[in-house]
Amino acid sequence: MYYELYIDVLFLENLLLDYLLLALLRKLLMCPAKRIRMLAAAALGSAGVCVVYVLSLERTFFGTVIIYVVLSTVMVKAGLRIKDWRLLLKAVALLYISSLLLGGIFELLQRNLTFPLYPFLAFSLISYQLLSVSMEWLAHYRNREGNLFEVTISFQGRTVQAKGLLDTGNHLQDPIFHKPVSILTEELQKALCGEAEVLFLQIPFHSIGKQDGIMAAFFADYLCIRTAEGGTKLIERPLLGITKEPLSSKNEYGMILHPDLFV
Repeated sequence: MYYELYIDVLFLENLLLDYLLLALLRKLLMCPAKRIRMLAAAALGSAGVCVVYVLSLERTFFGTVIIYVVLSTVMVKAGLRIKDWRLLLKAVALLYISSLLLGGIFELLQRNLTFPLYPFLAFSLISYQLLSVSMEWLAHYRNREGNLFEVTISFQGRTVQAKGLLDTGNHLQDPIFHKPVSILTEELQKALCGEAEVLFLQIPFHSIGKQDGIMAAFFADYLCIRTAEGGTKLIERPLLGITKEPLSSKNEYGMILHPDLFV
């Protein structure tokens, strides 16, 4: 069985796909690589594949190793400027996974859509866009879930359990001792304090839409945070600010944790 191979078409198709895969990896790994560098690395990888096909080595063990091990590793290392070997291995593994996903989306589109002009280009770009949006959504969801912690708050013998969101943008501190201030909802504060007398402090703050505000805050007895590793972190006398506004529109959490609590 014979088939015709247009080496220029093979080069351009691989160039496009390799560049799109490197662009996906740059997003996933948050690498500061420049587009021109990724394009050069993609061209290097595509040229290597063309050489393997010209020498008729694509179906040999040697050719397979060159394409799927050597060229992939060199392309990722050069295109994304990765120096750490562990990160490089992770990036190459992600390259294979992204390639499989991109190919699956491409095949699905090819079966269900028709483009009169440049169908390969159209399917490739649409597949990349769909995969890119999906990965961004998954990364956002993973990061949000990874910043949610089970917390237990105690005050004068009463305890409540809730979920707290670690917000790295929360820099609220009391103006005198610069103690970090975490924030909880008024509903959670009432459940915690009940009818007990509470000594409130007044904490000045700035937020979007409110240049100068005052937030009531109080000292709880302790705050216990269950960490992602299964351990616990105990903070004695945490300073907790109170907000009347809901912190989460879907009631995912009732508290915002100050990042200094995790130091």
